[in-house]
Amino acid sequence: MRKRGNHWIRGLLGVAAATLAVWGSAQSTSVWPLLGPSTPGGVRDALGRSFAAAERSIEVLLSTFDVAEGWIVEALGDARERGVRVRVMLDGSSWSPSITERNRPALEALLARGVEARFDDMDTTTHAKLAIVDRATVILGSTNWNHYALTEHAQADVRVDDPRVAEAFAVFFDCLWAGTGRGLEVSFPEPPPVASGPAIVALPDADGTLAYGSFALGLIGAARRSVHVSMYRVSVYPAFDDSLSNQLVDALVAAAGRGLDVRVLLDDCSFYEDSAAENLESAITLYQRGIPVRFDAPDVTTHAKLLVVDGEHVLLGSTNWNYYSIERNVEANVAFIGLPDVAARYDAYFEGLYGSARSIGP
Repeated sequence: MRKRGNHWIRGLLGVAAATLAVWGSAQSTSVWPLLGPSTPGGVRDALGRSFAAAERSIEVLLSTFDVAEGWIVEALGDARERGVRVRVMLDGSSWSPSITERNRPALEALLARGVEARFDDMDTTTHAKLAIVDRATVILGSTNWNHYALTEHAQADVRVDDPRVAEAFAVFFDCLWAGTGRGLEVSFPEPPPVASGPAIVALPDADGTLAYGSFALGLIGAARRSVHVSMYRVSVYPAFDDSLSNQLVDALVAAAGRGLDVRVLLDDCSFYEDSAAENLESAITLYQRGIPVRFDAPDVTTHAKLLVVDGEHVLLGSTNWNYYSIERNVEANVAFIGLPDVAARYDAYFEGLYGSARSIGP
């Protein structure tokens, strides 16, 4: 694992001749927090309404799509019949054929409805949960398109209505669709966006771009009052001190050392033995270094990947805190900087989850 500096993203994420950027919020920008399992106004409703209203294009980049969610297949097929160009890229895998077979029925159902659908590069893991509508609206976060994710798991998603933000993710999607995602280059010029006022930051990642990890490190490093984390999976790597996952844990410890309110909620991953062991190891590491940590209940799945800083800044999306998610996967995240009204919704959500969770230690 290579050594990396702690840099901020501001203004440029270059992809070939196109630009992915940090966008200042404008009067026309709307941000709709989508929290928890399926409720009125949740991610199911956001997807359904957006697909029904699409006029020109829909792009979808997705880790898991269960064909049993037939209403989504129908919504995308109906949009295609209205003349909307619909493109869907699903995760396929050369190292785990079960991933490919899990998504194949949905792929075939979409193709049968005339939708342009394909698997990603089989040597790449697509872990994103991203939909772009008319290159004006983005829906992204932690929710896969299957029954349990959409109706039972604790998730953190968002709908953003802003053509600049949508275009940033659409350019990223175009590169992946064209097979040029591995050439994505990222630069991290100063100064940090926290000092520059309200902004929405598009943070797509491909193999090796490190956009999310670098941004999260900067955000935690600049924290002044609080750092609240709800994460499905966190891994620490004793043999690789320079890994970004370890650096994020170190940043939390440093923030607590500055006297900040630093708290972490983890899923206990009771259904997945390996993930449960890694989360337990990380929880013990955090607790021993002075960070209050809680686990959700064994019968609850907290799948959110949520970071709230100072009650003003939010970072959310599909990225877990482990090596592959931060450094290798195709992921989609977004940051809201200097937007306390948005942060308040997500921080209240964190407090609710944290308050009902189980403590480690006395």
